[in-house]
Amino acid sequence: MSYPIQTQVFSVFLGTQEGIHSVALPAIYSSSGSRNLWIDKLGRAKKIPGYSKQNSSAVTTNTGSAATRLRALRAYRKTDSDGTFTRQLIGVFEAASSEYELWYSTNDGAAWTFIIDLGSGSVGSIPDFAQVDNTLFFANGVVAPRAWNGSALSTAGPSAKSPTPTASVNTATGQLNGSYSWKLVSVDGAETRSAGSVTSNIIQLQDEQSNLSWSADSDTDITGYELYRTTGTGTTFYFVTFIDGRTTVAYTDNASDLDILANRVNQEHGDAPASGSYFCEPHKQRLWWGRTNANPRRVFWSDPGLPDQVGVNNYLDFTDQSSVGDIVTGMVGDFEGMLVVFCERSIWTVSGTGQIVSDIMDWTRTKSNAVVGAVSQRSVVTVPAGAVYTNSSGTQVTTPRVMLAYFTPLGDIRLFDGNNDTIISTPVKETLKTALYAQHSKVHATHDIENGHIMWFWAGPTIGGDTAEPNQVVVWNYRWGVWYVWPDMPMSASTTIETASDTQVILTGEAQTSKGGFCYTFFDGDSFDGSNIPARWITKVIYGTDNSWSTQAPQQLMSYV
Repeated sequence: MSYPIQTQVFSVFLGTQEGIHSVALPAIYSSSGSRNLWIDKLGRAKKIPGYSKQNSSAVTTNTGSAATRLRALRAYRKTDSDGTFTRQLIGVFEAASSEYELWYSTNDGAAWTFIIDLGSGSVGSIPDFAQVDNTLFFANGVVAPRAWNGSALSTAGPSAKSPTPTASVNTATGQLNGSYSWKLVSVDGAETRSAGSVTSNIIQLQDEQSNLSWSADSDTDITGYELYRTTGTGTTFYFVTFIDGRTTVAYTDNASDLDILANRVNQEHGDAPASGSYFCEPHKQRLWWGRTNANPRRVFWSDPGLPDQVGVNNYLDFTDQSSVGDIVTGMVGDFEGMLVVFCERSIWTVSGTGQIVSDIMDWTRTKSNAVVGAVSQRSVVTVPAGAVYTNSSGTQVTTPRVMLAYFTPLGDIRLFDGNNDTIISTPVKETLKTALYAQHSKVHATHDIENGHIMWFWAGPTIGGDTAEPNQVVVWNYRWGVWYVWPDMPMSASTTIETASDTQVILTGEAQTSKGGFCYTFFDGDSFDGSNIPARWITKVIYGTDNSWSTQAPQQLMSYV
């Protein structure tokens, strides 16, 4: 029996309809074996554009002139007093084992200016950034968090603090029972509060009073001090009294716990974020600082409107019987009103407003039903409602609302809806099996909104001389519900920026120190920085029919078209 020839009529080849046919590409597209393809908004399979250098010469370290890789990229935009914008690009360039340097660019990566070398101890660390107002915060799990204002870098935290009180027992009969500590907040003539003091020493009292003493604030504009204290069994600081006069340096506290519980809560703690914080994420008018080596499952919240002032007792610990040994790997704020905290093996949500209720902050942490967490902060991407994916049964599904897509330690990509996770990367599961688990913290993703797809860069089989860096990409086109595989992509960083003339430009960073510290414009040009783009498209099997329209069902045959 001969195979039939299928004929299809193309009646329109003009304007934007040129090349469109009636075969639905998602129905026949197969990511298995296909390379370096993408499908445009008209449903046409094309070879991907390439990438080209932004900076013509490689950045070498300022400290030692060593070859670098571009470890991280972050867009920064400052609103000036006249309403104009100052746009910068922040880059982290690291040498193989020595320097780890912050640089900035004012022309989208074409030229770079050195900021600081954070030392060899930071090499290999993955930085996190968060912008609040005109300040960009930086954390990498090694050094004390930093703050960038567009021209200068400083250590995060207040530059000046109120005087530190020292507490001692006053044996006179009093109303204090329990363990207590105090803070002072200096106040000037305009009723502006300074950053709170260091917390006093802790003392235990039983039906006693406390003597407090401190040194006068050196700022002559200060007119007095607000005194804050914990209850005997709590950690929240409540207003006790106002102490008039800058030169007043002593006070005896005998206010009962019940008298202060209805008073103002201290919101100017003055404590800097923990040194060695890994993550920073805005949520509910606060900046949340996540994970240190000493507390790998702990997340701290800042004071409202004061992102770099964090009370030492203001934290949530994401630990239960099943999560001992887990670590926080990232956070996403303001997701359906919640903070989502990703651990390696679990996902948690935090709801609440930050109000104090019965001496307890009303944050509520809830462990979700997700089977597994995320590999890194940079691998989590917000996905719009209406995104299309193929589930494990081969059925196309459309997301009903905004979700989070993330790369997991199990070597797959999932969607998180706020409580449950769903695997969406089944079409590329064989490719993802080659991901190197030991390098999963380096996975990063970029959302290409214009083309409706998300790119995950990950470390797979070795290329070149850098065996532990991202070199492969899998891409989910959520407009069509298909996946692409883009091999040979040595990119250790990626981001999107806006320019004066374009709302989205994708930039990536070279991963191989053997090539050097280059920033690339991605999805640009016709080559991989001068190298050919090996592209191929493999479809699913296309079936025809033998036209035997009898009482029996027609026999399906492979078409040779």
